[in-house]
Amino acid sequence: MEETIEKINIAWKKNKNNLKSVVFLIIVIMVTVWLKFYNNSLQEETQKIKTEISSYDSRIKEVQKDKKIQIYTLLELNNSVIRGYKLMNKISTYINHMKYIETKYWVKFSWFGLNDLTINSKVKIISDDKAIAYQKARDFLKKYRVDPNALFNLKFVNQIEWMDEMKFKVEFDVKG
Repeated sequence: MEETIEKINIAWKKNKNNLKSVVFLIIVIMVTVWLKFYNNSLQEETQKIKTEISSYDSRIKEVQKDKKIQIYTLLELNNSVIRGYKLMNKISTYINHMKYIETKYWVKFSWFGLNDLTINSKVKIISDDKAIAYQKARDFLKKYRVDPNALFNLKFVNQIEWMDEMKFKVEFDVKG
């Protein structure tokens, strides 16, 4: 009898292990089937999106064939270049403005360079009956930045020569 009970216990343990394996197999099969259906639904959605994209691409190509759209696109792409050329063509205005600065702030520009909407020049300031050189330089550097008539943005001046007269390089960016 003990032998029979032991055989039954061994059989039950084997069946228990088999049962666990069968349950695990069923779970794996269920997850696999669910993943297959989920994959199919994702593929259908992806195909729909690809079709929509293709439709949009063909519409865009039709719109791009319009000459007005092509011209507008070219103007937008080259807007910064066109703006730069417009500003560069105002060189006489810039020279006249430099003369305005000389007159208003009692400074003298010794040369003038224009490159990529940046104006370079050297300022020379001498003391006279109007004011002392450093006062003129101070007024120019301080007041030009807030001058409502200023056509340029005055960059920082980092070096000044000073003996009988003051000399320093200035750099302006064209406003616009």
